[in-house]
Amino acid sequence: MQVKSLALLLAIAAGAAFSGCGDPTAIKAAFPNIDSKPLIFALNGTTSTISAVSIRSGSAVPVDANFAFDVAMDINAQGQVVVYTVRAVASQLVSAHPVGLRVTDEPFDAIDRAPTSGFKYDSSMVLSVGKTVFIDEIDTFSCSPYSLLGQNIRAKMVIDSVFIASRQIFLHVLSNPNCGFRSLVPGGELPKD
Repeated sequence: MQVKSLALLLAIAAGAAFSGCGDPTAIKAAFPNIDSKPLIFALNGTTSTISAVSIRSGSAVPVDANFAFDVAMDINAQGQVVVYTVRAVASQLVSAHPVGLRVTDEPFDAIDRAPTSGFKYDSSMVLSVGKTVFIDEIDTFSCSPYSLLGQNIRAKMVIDSVFIASRQIFLHVLSNPNCGFRSLVPGGELPKD
């Protein structure tokens, strides 16, 4: 009888130890979220080619024949910012990765998790200053096709300000560079999901 009681006590203690440490079988993030404020220039009307953003790094990148970006931006005749996904910029002959956009009414700072549905892929949209957009990049190059959480790299982005005369667009981007993870919380810790 005492052996069964001791075994039960050890089982309870082991369960408590595992639950106190979190899920030991959970998939762990490898990188912290990236919080960046890139400056880019409109696709047209400037000499700069730095007109796009790479979501995985959160950095401003050029629009060139490599198409190594996720979203590019321009300013239309009405002074509005137009956001283009990479496939909306590239020709049909270029093998570019899918990128989805989804606008939300939630304030940028209030969002701590990316949605998994409702994205419009390979398109463009007008985005107002202060309006937040979710970005869902399908990264088949860096994310394994066998990834249990998927090949999605997710981010949120807001246009902080636009200078029409110089055709500059100031952004705030928070991205989760971990394949399939959804957390969009700033800070240096590894995301939990």
